Amino acid sequence: MEWLILIAAGLFEVVFVITMKLSDGFKKHLYTILTIVSAALSLGLLSLALKVIPVGTGYAVWTGIGAAGSVLVGMLLFKEKKSILKIMFLSFIIIGVVGLKFVS
Repeated sequence: MEWLILIAAGLFEVVFVITMKLSDGFKKHLYTILTIVSAALSLGLLSLALKVIPVGTGYAVWTGIGAAGSVLVGMLLFKEKKSILKIMFLSFIIIGVVGLKFVS
């Protein structure tokens, strides 16, 4: 159950980053509110998961989900540059997150 909570925390981190970008420097109030709510949910869920999951593993997985998810969403929604190298290194992050799950 804690791993599902940790995954949800990582997904809310992606929402946090994306809504922060969409808030246009916190000028757009709806996106600003969504940024604050998603950040609070992300940190709250992370703290719940860390009650059972080791802190190093949990933090690495949380940031890995956030980083990989943000890059993917950036490429898909914001037309950020795609390249073979970018996708290769993104794959390394995903492999690392999955690997940490298996060894924990």
